[in-house]
Amino acid sequence: MRWVPKRWKKRMALFTPRGFPDVRSCGAFYDARAGLFRGDAADEQMMALEYGSVGGQQKLFARATALLPPVGKILDVGCGLGHLVDYADCQSFPLDSYHGVDVSQAMIDRAQQRLAERSEVSFELRDVLTQPLEPETFDVSYIISVLGYAIGDDPLQTMIRILANAYEACTTGVVFTHLVTGRKPGLVFTTDPSKLSARLEQELGCRAVIDDDGKDFTYLMALLHP
Repeated sequence: MRWVPKRWKKRMALFTPRGFPDVRSCGAFYDARAGLFRGDAADEQMMALEYGSVGGQQKLFARATALLPPVGKILDVGCGLGHLVDYADCQSFPLDSYHGVDVSQAMIDRAQQRLAERSEVSFELRDVLTQPLEPETFDVSYIISVLGYAIGDDPLQTMIRILANAYEACTTGVVFTHLVTGRKPGLVFTTDPSKLSARLEQELGCRAVIDDDGKDFTYLMALLHP
């Protein structure tokens, strides 16, 4: 990517696809995006593209951990650079272990570099749709700012399959974020929180708890084991 003019790199970095035909192409997109950023500020720049700002990321982490504290064995689906570990450290959450999975090899490589000295932290290149996680392997899972892209011909079903596997892999539950229908122009893949929670309770046998302030276009939901 070094031959690409700087002004083009910026445009490419800010490009937001409407969706992906499959998970593999999603991983390839993030591999390419990661290659656009170099230097000490690269990780923060990539993070800001997904969350808008450091403050936006911290707000989502705070809401997610308020719904379900990160205690025990933690699974982070779509972990990116592993910033949830940093947040847990700042809040003094007692993690037994943390395992991050992502479909982007570039993200996994950089996350491993960032947290190489942490023996209780691990990362893995994994698509949970084709490589499902083993049941009851973890306590709590987080899927933060991951499910907003439409993937495949039936994005809602793809999302539910990811949630179902994460839910089965955890003994306590899962927290995820999604986008509310009608709150922000241009959003492609959105859901109604109440309708989605009812469907997930029926299909997964979980208890769903919604965090929606009625204003933000992002809402959170916890799927708890009975």
